[in-house]
Amino acid sequence: MIIVIPGIGGFVKTAKYTNKLICFIYSNKLVCTLVVLQYLQPLINQPIINSNNGSSLLETQSFSQQLTLAKKLIIAYTTPLKTHSSTHNMKTLLTIAFLITTTQSFAQSIFPGLSPKGRIEQTIGNTNITVDYERPAARGRKVFGELIRYNNLWRTGAGNCTKITFDKAVTINNKTINKGTYSLFTIPNTNEWTVILNTDTTLYGTSGYDEKKDVIRFKVKAKSTDRHYESLTIDIDVVPNNAVIYIAWEKTQISLPVETESDKVVNDFVQQNLLTDKSTDPDEYATAAEYYFYLDKNLDWAIILVDKAIKMKNDAWYYRQKVDILEKQMKYPEAIDCANLAISLNQQRSDWDLKAKEQSEAQYKKRIEFFRSKVKK
Repeated sequence: MIIVIPGIGGFVKTAKYTNKLICFIYSNKLVCTLVVLQYLQPLINQPIINSNNGSSLLETQSFSQQLTLAKKLIIAYTTPLKTHSSTHNMKTLLTIAFLITTTQSFAQSIFPGLSPKGRIEQTIGNTNITVDYERPAARGRKVFGELIRYNNLWRTGAGNCTKITFDKAVTINNKTINKGTYSLFTIPNTNEWTVILNTDTTLYGTSGYDEKKDVIRFKVKAKSTDRHYESLTIDIDVVPNNAVIYIAWEKTQISLPVETESDKVVNDFVQQNLLTDKSTDPDEYATAAEYYFYLDKNLDWAIILVDKAIKMKNDAWYYRQKVDILEKQMKYPEAIDCANLAISLNQQRSDWDLKAKEQSEAQYKKRIEFFRSKVKK
């Protein structure tokens, strides 16, 4: 007898009942846990198949629930028995308990999951983002429009719902998302997807999804990719202090910009501790100047900060930083003056040999020549 059990999230599980043994496919794994029924069968005077709908009595939404129901059947059908001795019943129960506790790990070790778990962790500025999901594969199937139907809620993965964690508040689609873990759902369509973050992270697939628990719902454009993604792939790209989360499968990809509060935290620190001269560490001022220089932000602050560092400590590195910042600001006459000061300072260094001093001077003179060419224009 073949039993077809409706699957979760549009998939189908097929179970086969043969000679007191049920083998079934669960989460793409062949599981024989229900072999316990070969012990129950002599004790049960009714079919294992539900006469109302033809489904298995052990049909549930999760493996653990199936085991729980199996245990209930054991209790229900062994306790009132009078045709078997208590010793026989105890032996039967012990054997069944052993099978229940060992079969799942055995099946999982033999049969690899077809949708293996995936995780990506990325530090973005001062924020950590983690995504946990299961990665289904195309395996020759057409994914979007068939396997994943358009305009239907999708777990954006397989098995348990996909989860995304922010250890600090972020901004998505102009809305602040508090730190925490959220389930990530999508509604794919041909050219546009709906992206959803929901507070319920306990869901298996989309079963039990409650729209009232959404914290954000917004639309993004879907685009075709040049390469084929055999398995669902979620990646996080680092855009200085912010992120772009990419979701791709088959030849379709969407992207979700995520903004962190890293820049705000830095700016607040600079305003409160450096621009007010509270800090007495020259390297702290120089590091802040370098930060702004490489991000090409707040260059006026950068000059103020590096000047404060130079005032505290006459260090060659600080002069090089100032030359770099002035060049980026296209303040070439000031850059020339600063470069000449740096050459003079380097000549006085006792920790450099003659060769190092000559190399440094040659580099600065080359830059001075470039700056003069810009001034003439």
